[in-house]
Amino acid sequence: MTTKVAIIGKTNTGKSTLFNRLVGFRKAIVLKESGITRDRNYADISWQDKNFTIIDTGGIDYDKNYKNIQEKIADQSKKAIMESDVVLLVVDFMTGIQQEDIDITKFIRKNNKKTILIVNKNDIKAKNYYIDDFYKLGMGDPFPLSAEQGNNVFELLNKIASLSNDKEIDEKVPLKENEIINIAIIGKPNVGKSSLLNALLNDERIIVDNNPGTTRDSIEVLLEYDDYHLNFVDTSGLRKKRNVKEKVEYFGNKRAINSIKKADIVLLVLDATRYISMQDKRLAERIIEENKACIVVLNKYDLILQDKEIDKDFLIKTCKYELRFLKDSQILTTIAVGNKRDVSSIIKAILETYHEYNKKISTPELNKFLQKTVILKPPKIIEGKRLKFYYITQTDVKPPTFKVFVNQPNLLYNSYQRYMKNQFMSYFNIKGIPVVFHYLKKV
Repeated sequence: MTTKVAIIGKTNTGKSTLFNRLVGFRKAIVLKESGITRDRNYADISWQDKNFTIIDTGGIDYDKNYKNIQEKIADQSKKAIMESDVVLLVVDFMTGIQQEDIDITKFIRKNNKKTILIVNKNDIKAKNYYIDDFYKLGMGDPFPLSAEQGNNVFELLNKIASLSNDKEIDEKVPLKENEIINIAIIGKPNVGKSSLLNALLNDERIIVDNNPGTTRDSIEVLLEYDDYHLNFVDTSGLRKKRNVKEKVEYFGNKRAINSIKKADIVLLVLDATRYISMQDKRLAERIIEENKACIVVLNKYDLILQDKEIDKDFLIKTCKYELRFLKDSQILTTIAVGNKRDVSSIIKAILETYHEYNKKISTPELNKFLQKTVILKPPKIIEGKRLKFYYITQTDVKPPTFKVFVNQPNLLYNSYQRYMKNQFMSYFNIKGIPVVFHYLKKV
């Protein structure tokens, strides 16, 4: 059993800095600019033989210029409070009590949650308020802390542990590595990545807005499906480097690219109503470079249905041509918003692709393939020497990786490598995933 701990407060009180301190690494983007965090961000930790799920939330703000987004952030914070066992209400020592703080305390009381009132930034010398002033919030003894400096963080963890569920907390059973499928959702801004994830979860878990750039950080969400644990990572929209001017977008882009590296499968989300751009192709190429399995998702298909001149087959055929270097990756059409949501094909495609990505082939089968392939088309003689193949063996999965032992690797020319890989994909009927060959000299 895990105790859920929600970090709540108005903007720029240091919630994400505290979240990173408790988690032990920079999971959330932290900048001087306020309003960086928008969606709920989860992380698991252990302390005093107890397990906790820490929930970071966006800052509540009454800025009228961003009313629509602020209302959605506040809604996400309220959901975090309702699902939590303990609330960490973070207030700013320098600014004192604000209207947002008062409104948050009212909602916490309404839901009858155990609460620790954290007075953050207590390391700043120029103090405008006395800590006793925060008793006015009626949330018990103020807990002084500096998330930036790490002061009193261990004491806070002890206090959280003392408020945890009275029942004995079971040790968390670690999931086997092959039970977790890591899926990164990648694409340009405003193609519907967050809407797609919300549709898969059947929950408004990620904030969605018509304005591009709503998602700023990479958000992980675990979905249990049958015996599988699907770890989705929703990422910020990726634009060309020269168009990235704000720090938050820069760091968001870095984390999005990093999520590709950590993923087993990448969902490349495209806007079905727009032509495939060079940026879309660059993202596809990046997926190939990282040797990741890829599923192409043509989102907003409902808008295409309104155009009688474009049918599904033509749309997919055009996409296959433009992204032909993806080597038969599955291409899906989806509708992620409205009453006609249709994302059911995604889970099926993920599981099919993962089985291929995790494919193991016996050594006898591999060497049978090698013998037939070389006989069908022997390598050319180069400077009086011919490349000789001895045997092949699989060394890894995700992606399937093989060692091929030969007499002289330097005799292996590029076109023959392509021939070997194409024959391999055809022979074993492998589609939509990369395979890796290492050619080594037999000792």
